[in-house]
Amino acid sequence: MPSVAQLTQPAVDIKTKTLFETVKSKDELESEIQVKEMVPLWNTGKQITGKAPRSPQIPTVWSYADTKSLLVSAAELVDPRLAERRAVLFINPGRNEAPFTLDTLLAAHQLILPGEKAVCHRHTPFAVRFLIEGEQGYTAISGKKMYMEPGDLIITPVWNWHDHGNEGTKNVIWMDGLNIPLFAPNPVDFTEHYGEEFGKDTQESAVFPDEEVRDMKFSWVDMKARLLAEGEDYASLEYKLPSGASVSKTIGAYMERINPGSASTRRKETTNHIFQVHQGYGTTTVTSPDGSKTRVLEWGPGDNFAIPSWTEFVNCAKGDEPAYLFYYTDRPMLESLGLWRSG
Repeated sequence: MPSVAQLTQPAVDIKTKTLFETVKSKDELESEIQVKEMVPLWNTGKQITGKAPRSPQIPTVWSYADTKSLLVSAAELVDPRLAERRAVLFINPGRNEAPFTLDTLLAAHQLILPGEKAVCHRHTPFAVRFLIEGEQGYTAISGKKMYMEPGDLIITPVWNWHDHGNEGTKNVIWMDGLNIPLFAPNPVDFTEHYGEEFGKDTQESAVFPDEEVRDMKFSWVDMKARLLAEGEDYASLEYKLPSGASVSKTIGAYMERINPGSASTRRKETTNHIFQVHQGYGTTTVTSPDGSKTRVLEWGPGDNFAIPSWTEFVNCAKGDEPAYLFYYTDRPMLESLGLWRSG
């Protein structure tokens, strides 16, 4: 029986005969391929797959002194009703393009002034929110209103109506973490505004006690107690849903404690990491994927820093108090796709 390559069809035969008669060189053949909206694999102009991960992003720190001062200035100049969210996005200088803090993750700091409310909307990107400072700030998700204290984490599941507000007397600032960069190469995301569908900016909501929203709110008091119970100089724990699963299929959320003078474990993974410093001061020593360059990042309370995939790093606490670092990664997604790997 002939192979598929040996089977002939009149149309194929005619085209093949024409090509043999008119195309006399490799360059001419490549031109013919490109005319048909194709590219020859042997001459794509770049390597399609690599020997190792090769993110264009670079390890970067964003100073809280910078972000907070810019947000306070924005409070005088930017109406949140026009901006929808008064926030500054962290754009990695490696790729230098929004919305990429890292290849799969976005980070931002957001400010809500006393008495303000942010309009209600919903979207398919998943979000984590970690409170940096303030009191009586809240997030309401699908009618469940949750107040936040510094160090608390609230997640916004996919496609849930949510809004934010500040019922206190001080500014509220938190870190937003989302998987929006995932939709750049695959634009299948949706966003809807509550007002467009229901004619008003905010969904009605009621305050829910913490024990009834354990699938969305994770308190700092509980996480700190869990970390202290670990007993070692370094501990890292994952925030888990009541089911025991990660907080989402694409993002995992974690907190680590590093005692004074101690260090985290060494990490080199295909995972992208974004850290939000909750307490303490320290440094992160990063080594480039090929091992040729090493440098040290310095950080303190409120700062945010990003470590791209396959970059080796170690976090160290300095001073006389422990460092507590909240961080989130794309590990759940990588594991589900069979792409997680450590080096």
